[in-house]
Amino acid sequence: MEKKYLLKMQCSGAAFSNMCDRFVDKGYKGEEAALPYEKQCELFAGMGGVGAMSYVLDEGSMDPVKLHELVSGYGMRVGTIAPDNWMNRKWRFGTFSARDPKTRREIVKLGKEAMDYAAASHALDIMFWMAHDGYDYPFQADYSLQWGYMAECIYEIASYRPDVKLTLEYKKYEPLTYQYAGDVSKVLLLCEKIGLDNVGVIVDYGHALFGMENPAESVCLANDYGRLDMIHLNDNYGRADDDLIFGTVSLWQSLEFFWRLDEIGYDGWYIMDNWPARMDGYEATREFIAQANTIMRIAKELPKERIHRYQEEQNVPALIRVLRECTLACGKEF
Repeated sequence: MEKKYLLKMQCSGAAFSNMCDRFVDKGYKGEEAALPYEKQCELFAGMGGVGAMSYVLDEGSMDPVKLHELVSGYGMRVGTIAPDNWMNRKWRFGTFSARDPKTRREIVKLGKEAMDYAAASHALDIMFWMAHDGYDYPFQADYSLQWGYMAECIYEIASYRPDVKLTLEYKKYEPLTYQYAGDVSKVLLLCEKIGLDNVGVIVDYGHALFGMENPAESVCLANDYGRLDMIHLNDNYGRADDDLIFGTVSLWQSLEFFWRLDEIGYDGWYIMDNWPARMDGYEATREFIAQANTIMRIAKELPKERIHRYQEEQNVPALIRVLRECTLACGKEF
């Protein structure tokens, strides 16, 4: 029997939140849409295709052992632990790269606590998105100094618990105009500078798109350096971080993305990073799961030998033809 779900998928908790942003700060859906974590576990476990629950670590977090028991009780595992290093205004002048040594001590403390929390909850990893590490204006930053601070802080956190994976998410811009962790190459350089085996890269498909990367190339590069540890799935038009349902806009690129992941033998997890502000969260998540698994199934069925041959020959028309014939139902008529 054909396996229905091909992807090891983590939840998209935003779909069951109030969904506030800077334009509608009271939320698009109202407080009643912000479901308790246990109710989210129940919904995700019931819809199928989700095997792990991510968790934001903040001041109100539950005991890690209780989190493990709660999630396990629904037949899933604890996924990514995301320490809150972006929502509190105290981080506005940076976290890992902050000029203030007190702030750097605080982020290192938070990171070590997150490592302990991940170990106690049997989580997949902890992740950091360095949202406030960057700059807006020329002459504002001391690039080498602050890049060094960033590497030192992450090294101290990661070396504290080599048994816990620490993953880094990059983004070209937003909330700052320039982010230090702005693209896959810069984060790989950061990982190499840190030099620890438990530090890896998150390739966010949408961040790669609007960062003017080809996501398929990005995962290959991260994999070549042994640093590809997590994938975030979403989609956009290449202008901003829209967090649309995966494969709905950039279908051909999403197909190559999954084809390459299958080629390199990636067997890791995927996080649904979706923002269905004007949709029913449950239905949007179900369609997200179906869309992503369908694209992976198509990717796996593509004729690898023919594609490799045409790549070797640099025969682009033949590549387009084989993709058309294998994916578009009406394409076989030509």
